[in-house]
Amino acid sequence: MSDKSYQQLVERVKRVINSPKAQAENCAEIQRQEDDNADDWARMLDDLGTIENADITPLDDTAEHVRVRWNPAEAM
Repeated sequence: MSDKSYQQLVERVKRVINSPKAQAENCAEIQRQEDDNADDWARMLDDLGTIENADITPLDDTAEHVRVRWNPAEAM
């Protein structure tokens, strides 16, 4: 597991979460890609799980496809 691969994963997830559609809905679906390192994916989910007012819901049995919801009103 390299920091570079982790940073690339985080940047990809940030782009999804910061997209206009996700921001309008306070919700984004993210999916592990074939070339994502499994340890990086688990670490990223753990990091997301520490964010207040954010909920992560697995959409499959392996948690390789998840929905992230957040409530900006509660974050104020």
